[in-house]
Amino acid sequence: MLLHAVSALLELGVVERLKEGPRDLRELALGSGAHEERLLAVLRPVAAAGLVHESAPGTFELTPAGRHLRRDDPLGLRDLFRMCTHGDFFQAWTRLARSVESGRTAFELQTGSDLFLYLAERPEEAELFHRAMNASAPADVLLEAADLSGARVVADLGGGEGATIAAVLRACPASTGVLFDLPDVVAGAGPLLRREQVADRCDVVAGDFFDGVPDGADVYVMARVLQNWPPEEAVRILRNVRAAMSGTSRLLVVGHLSESTRPSPFVEAIGLSMFVLYGAVSRTSEQYEALFAEAGLALSRTHRVRDGESVMDVRRA
Repeated sequence: MLLHAVSALLELGVVERLKEGPRDLRELALGSGAHEERLLAVLRPVAAAGLVHESAPGTFELTPAGRHLRRDDPLGLRDLFRMCTHGDFFQAWTRLARSVESGRTAFELQTGSDLFLYLAERPEEAELFHRAMNASAPADVLLEAADLSGARVVADLGGGEGATIAAVLRACPASTGVLFDLPDVVAGAGPLLRREQVADRCDVVAGDFFDGVPDGADVYVMARVLQNWPPEEAVRILRNVRAAMSGTSRLLVVGHLSESTRPSPFVEAIGLSMFVLYGAVSRTSEQYEALFAEAGLALSRTHRVRDGESVMDVRRA
C-alpha cells in the first residue's frame, strides 16, 4: 500500500512541489490537478510512514527521509523507487518464495529472462533502469573514500552509461577513463559523457566482464556491481580483473556490506532488492575476502562511508 502511495505522489509531482518547504493541501491539489480530498487520502499514509509531515492541519512538508525522494537528491532514491515500483520490476517480488525454493531469480521467474536480456529487448524499461542507475551512482562515496588524484587511467567496469566515471574524471582532471559495459548499455553513454564534458577523456569499450576486461588501468572500479552476482560468477569476474591488473593496479569495489551482529535495515533492504533482480545474497567483509582470495586477490583496506556503504581497496595477492 505505502509503495503505491509514494509512487502516486512522485507521479503527481507532489514531492517536487514540497522540496522548497511546506505547502497546504489546496496548493498541492491545484498544482497536481488532483481533488483535495483524494490527494489527502494518499498523503496521510505517507505521513504516517514518516516521509512527509503534517506540520499544521492541511499543511505538509518533506521529512529528512522524504527528501531523498527529490529529483536532485544525491542518493538518487527517486529513480530507484520508480524503477522498483514499475511493471515487472515490482511484480518480480511476488515470485520471491518460489525463487528461494527453486534457486532461480525472482525476476527470471516473472519474465522468463535474466535482467540484461530483458532490458536489451525492452527500450522503455531499459531507459527506466539506466536512469535509476545513473541517478544513484555512488561517485561521491568513491571520491570520499579513495584518493584517485594520482591515477593516470581509471577503468569503470560495469559502469552503465558512465555516471560514476564522469564524476571521477571531473574530480580528477589529470586522469583519463575507460567505461566498460555490455554493448547495449554503453551505446547510451555518449550524451551523458558529453553533458559532463569528459567525453574527450573517456574511452568507451563494449564487452562482457565474464570474457575479460581492458588492461592498462591504474585503478579499476566496480561500483555496486560485484554485489549483484552469486559467488561462482563473482569469482569468475574477479579472475578476469586480476588478469588485466598490473602489479601496481588497484581494484576499488564499492558496495553495501552486511553486518551479521548489527544488521542495518537499509543495507538488508538493498540486499533483498538485489536478490530479487540478480539472485545474489548480501555479503559480509569476511565473505568478500574469501572471494578475493579465491581469485588471487587480497583486500588491502576497507573504507566505510555511510548507510552501510564501503569501498574495498583490493590488490593482486
